[in-house]
Amino acid sequence: MIFRQLPGALWTTDCALCLTYVAGRLATKVGPTAKRGMSVFDVLETRDPTHPIIAYHRAALAGESQSFEYEFHGRWYALFLEQLTDRGNVAGCIGAAFDITEHRAIRENLARSQALLAQAQRLAHVGSFEWDVKSNVVRWSDELLRIHGLEPDQFHGTYEAFLERVHPGDLEATRNTVLDAVRKATPFAYDHRIVRPDGTVRLLHSRGDVLKDHDDRQVIAGCCWDVTELNEAIDGLRRARSLLAATVESTADGLLVVDMTGRVTIYNRRFRSLWRIPADLARENDDEKLLAYVCDQLEDSEHFMSSTRELYSHPDRESFDILHFKDGRVFERYSKPQRIGDSIVGRVWSFRDVTEREKLFRRAVFLADATRLLSSLDIEPALDSVAHLAVPYLGDGCAIDLLGHGQPRRLLVVSREGSESFSPELHSAVMAGHSTIYWMGTRSCMAVPLVVRGDVVGAMTFIGPHKRRYTEQDLEFVETLARRAALAVENARLYRGVQEAVHARDEFLAIAAHEIRGPITSVHMAVQGLQKGKVPAVAASKILGIIEREDRRLARFVDELLDLGRIQTGQIYFNFEEVDLAEVVREAITSMGSELARSESALSVVASGRPVGQWDRFRLSQVVTNLLANAIKFGQGKPIDIHVKEHHGVTTLEVQDRGIGIPPEMVEQIFKPFERAVSARNYGGLGLGLFIVNTIVGAFGGTIRVESQLDIGSTFTIELRNARNS
Repeated sequence: MIFRQLPGALWTTDCALCLTYVAGRLATKVGPTAKRGMSVFDVLETRDPTHPIIAYHRAALAGESQSFEYEFHGRWYALFLEQLTDRGNVAGCIGAAFDITEHRAIRENLARSQALLAQAQRLAHVGSFEWDVKSNVVRWSDELLRIHGLEPDQFHGTYEAFLERVHPGDLEATRNTVLDAVRKATPFAYDHRIVRPDGTVRLLHSRGDVLKDHDDRQVIAGCCWDVTELNEAIDGLRRARSLLAATVESTADGLLVVDMTGRVTIYNRRFRSLWRIPADLARENDDEKLLAYVCDQLEDSEHFMSSTRELYSHPDRESFDILHFKDGRVFERYSKPQRIGDSIVGRVWSFRDVTEREKLFRRAVFLADATRLLSSLDIEPALDSVAHLAVPYLGDGCAIDLLGHGQPRRLLVVSREGSESFSPELHSAVMAGHSTIYWMGTRSCMAVPLVVRGDVVGAMTFIGPHKRRYTEQDLEFVETLARRAALAVENARLYRGVQEAVHARDEFLAIAAHEIRGPITSVHMAVQGLQKGKVPAVAASKILGIIEREDRRLARFVDELLDLGRIQTGQIYFNFEEVDLAEVVREAITSMGSELARSESALSVVASGRPVGQWDRFRLSQVVTNLLANAIKFGQGKPIDIHVKEHHGVTTLEVQDRGIGIPPEMVEQIFKPFERAVSARNYGGLGLGLFIVNTIVGAFGGTIRVESQLDIGSTFTIELRNARNS
């Protein structure tokens, strides 16, 4: 009865493997049900003599004890077979079987778990340890041995052996951490370095706790894993993040990154600065709020918003466009998707302030256009075109003045269409050659001089639009424009001067031909009369006088041309000696007696003091003769006064006529070669006399000036120091 309640089965067989006894609950669960008298073959439902169970029974009959596991009808059994004897003779075998299906499953699961644990430790580089504190026995897992670079027989399994592997720099901290955990019986975690047998250093992270076994002994158990690569990766990531943050903040562009939900993930200070976004608004990281804040700054806010939303609705697109602000700023906007692998996770925006670049480009284009217009030698239309080009680019108004004979002349004023008319006064600073920024009412203005070789020849004035304040940068730009305009004015003047010089040359040649032809014709006719021999004695004397007069005219003409050549080549020389100016005046009057008589001008000479100085007598005579000749030529037969006086070592010569006078604009021109105040057709001469006079007087260290009124007359005044300048 007891055997029948066994959880397994018990049986005996004879030598033919027929069951002689069967007991136990398991005997009823195998099919067919094992009964006494059945053979093992019947129970197994096989006649195969090589069946493992048959083989095990035969081995047991032969005296070999058998112990094995066998699967039968989906269940696992542990079987034991022994030889059965009767009085020393083999009577059969005895067997026992136990169902171990659940036990085997548990065992297999445990083995599988241990294998997985070992594999996981290898993959994660995580090792486990135990330290029996009382017995000082330390057990390491295989993976922990591998982490330390040790074979199993290289670790002696003690706390001291563990410490031998700790890096000297971390030894004290490791010892303190472990012992503190033992004293307090608390969990612990720490990092420490180890030194492998080959000298390499690895970083381990350890975690553990203090436990008690069934004998109430302290056991420290835990795990540690190699975090060397992880730590290096974290350090690398930290450096990369630091580099990225530094790069993002150091770039001149404003950067903004928005994820797919509209949340701002990254922005830099430059972005906030460019868009003038308050810090508290930026910290909300809400792209919609940022868009609402900035759109009012733009000239075309509707296009800005629509293009932005179009990009958000097509995440894979890239973009580039130009943004124009109401305050004149210009941004370049770049955009491209943010990708992680093949996935789009957001959008990166980049904003670059190109205001200065655009301004420089537009200014370069403006200067190029202005230079092209100023290349014309017809300067006044060219300046008018430049003024129209400058409005409205540089302001609402532009005025240009040119200076002639020291006085400004308003050339033009251009105003912006639809704007009020302007007529700004010429600023005093410009007349002094200085650029300036000033206010005209509520408008900012700039004025710059046109300077040629240190002289102010004109000015440009610009009137700014409302709400614009001119800066030093604007002033520098219009100064560049003014330099080009001044150069154009100078080129035009030079061109006009060349034209005038050519005209003067042609006129000179015509006058010279006339001046030469006149005396030659007179001499020729006089000689012909004398050759005929029928000229009375009284007429002969008159004819000889004509020949002498015309000879002097030709000689003076030749002398003037020669003096002009000497002056221009710097080869005019002087012989200084003591000369009486009053005496030179009397000689000149005598030599020009016939011309004076024909002019019918009364002549008075007044001398006072002692007008004697160190001068060149011949050249001084030229001065007096030329001034007297001019007085006779332009005096219209009216009285001529000559005053010679000396006072405190300075001698003054005044030659006054009451003739046609000199136009004011020609007062300075008449001292230049070939210049005349009147037409050469009405008055002869080469236009060299006063030029030669001015040159000689200057060489003497003196001065010459003229005072004249039209139809009243002219007075030429020369002042000479009696003593020669050293």
